[in-house]
Amino acid sequence: MLQNDPLAILFGSVACVKLLRFFLFNPTNIFSFEEIARRARLVRRTARTELNMLERAGVIERKYFFETLPGKRTRKRRVLGYALNGAFPFLQPLQAFFFATAPINSKTMLTYVKKVGAFDVVVAAGVFVGDFDRRLDVLLVARKVSDQKVEQAIRALESELGIEIKYAYLDTEEFLYRVNMRDKLIRDVFDYAHQVLVDKLRVYERSADRIV
Repeated sequence: MLQNDPLAILFGSVACVKLLRFFLFNPTNIFSFEEIARRARLVRRTARTELNMLERAGVIERKYFFETLPGKRTRKRRVLGYALNGAFPFLQPLQAFFFATAPINSKTMLTYVKKVGAFDVVVAAGVFVGDFDRRLDVLLVARKVSDQKVEQAIRALESELGIEIKYAYLDTEEFLYRVNMRDKLIRDVFDYAHQVLVDKLRVYERSADRIV
């Protein structure tokens, strides 16, 4: 029957699409309800409704995991969370569809980060060039942009794309020092596929022999 077809109950809302991207792009992680709602920027009631629907469809499943509690002493508690169901029969084509249609591109990323200030260097790597295994996805360099504003921009972008974005934000002087020292973090970006979006310092051009 149509009502029992798991695909028939998918794609019913923006919230549903956000959560699908979130789980499909983080296939090995388990998340608490609170973290899912926060990172997807959904009100709790909406998040609960959509999670129940995805669980009923068989796309996700509930799993227990241990969550580290804040504090000086290391303490953990057992938490019931949600994870992608690897046995979902349509998982592979669903992932392929979402990877092909998700707005994971450097232009989208640059739009978000430019809202919070002027950057001297912006480099897209990792997921933005189709490589999900890299140490960094975004390298940002500026003199007067606050850490808080950068984090807010990245979190908003994560919510839009449904993926966790690994980023580094460096002060301009620190970045120049790391370039001259052939720093591992810098090489982890420039030794692999990447896209230079902003280079007001012309460091990439001047130091190509060092960082490429």
